[in-house]
Amino acid sequence: MNKNLTKWNLTLAVVLASAFTLQAADTLRYQAQPRGSKVSIDGTSSIHDWTVEGAVIGGFFEAAAAFKDDKSLKTAMEPAPKAEVVIPIRSLKSGKETMDGIMQDAMKMKENPVIKYKLAEIKIKGEVPVSGTPVKFDSKGDLTVAGVTKPCAMEVTMERADDGKLKFIGTTPIKMTDFEIKPPAPAIAGGLIKTGDDVTIKFEWVVAPKAQ
Repeated sequence: MNKNLTKWNLTLAVVLASAFTLQAADTLRYQAQPRGSKVSIDGTSSIHDWTVEGAVIGGFFEAAAAFKDDKSLKTAMEPAPKAEVVIPIRSLKSGKETMDGIMQDAMKMKENPVIKYKLAEIKIKGEVPVSGTPVKFDSKGDLTVAGVTKPCAMEVTMERADDGKLKFIGTTPIKMTDFEIKPPAPAIAGGLIKTGDDVTIKFEWVVAPKAQ
């Protein structure tokens, strides 16, 4: 009986290993690149508009292996692509140290040091060019800011580069209060400067096939 159980365990291990290998061969992971990405958050205040900018966007994009060569994407959307994105809050800069500190406190950076996004759904929007670029998608996902997660729907454009890299470009408006962030009214100005609740996140995210 023990011999039969051992054989069964070995057979199961082989089956699982084969399935894992097949799955790995059928998907391709793109890793975030250290150069080429950028993100900005634009907002308003009672005295002037403001912007913070960064060039650090981490994470990965994973899709069917056919995504790389099937420029039409007809065979590349199953299984559904996955993506996870992280943006360190400390990397976002306004050019003014005092303002950066106010922003970091408002976003509760000590407890939640990164902005996170996890893709839930992505669908091709319109026609795919013969060249395979650019391609528009409608996407849905979960955006986490200051430790609060909310659904986020936006149009995303993908551009292909000759070296196999992909660039995803998008814009999404959000409200600070949706993420339980109180729009800053800096005490150093006697609370006279009021920050608007509405902000816009813009990004260009560059990924490349992970080295095998």
